[in-house]
Amino acid sequence: MANFTMATSLLSSDPKKGTFKSPLFYTFKLFSNNCLGSSVDTYVACDTFNTALYKGIPYLDVTTVYSKEKNTVYINVVNRNEDKAITTDIISNSGDFSGKAEANIVNSNDLKTPFSFEKQSQYLPVTKEAKFSGNKLSFTFPPHSFTQINVEISKENRR
Repeated sequence: MANFTMATSLLSSDPKKGTFKSPLFYTFKLFSNNCLGSSVDTYVACDTFNTALYKGIPYLDVTTVYSKEKNTVYINVVNRNEDKAITTDIISNSGDFSGKAEANIVNSNDLKTPFSFEKQSQYLPVTKEAKFSGNKLSFTFPPHSFTQINVEISKENRR
């Protein structure tokens, strides 16, 4: 994420109206405020796509962090598919999920429209509940989106 901030501005700017928080700001804020802890080895199985240089690029780019202090996992997912939502199962092999699972989604309707001061309220993350049962959580990731799911691991059933 540190490299990410060097490549792009987290704040957007309108010459007449000033700066405003872009979707990049909210993505970085979610990641930097919540992903404090231990990196979790995350296995991803999903459809892939090819480019001129690279083959077999997974549509879902996933990282996971476990916070021992909060007994919570933060699952960060980028859906690289421009057109299709991807529904998948997230399975914990360290214990059952507990409490409430919350998904924060940063997305836009159009990938080609520049960020604008007038649309800044549309850039706020949308929060949804993510349903789970035991160690399995199912979620649909919108096209071209960043989603961060946070959920506790049950202390009674940790493996």
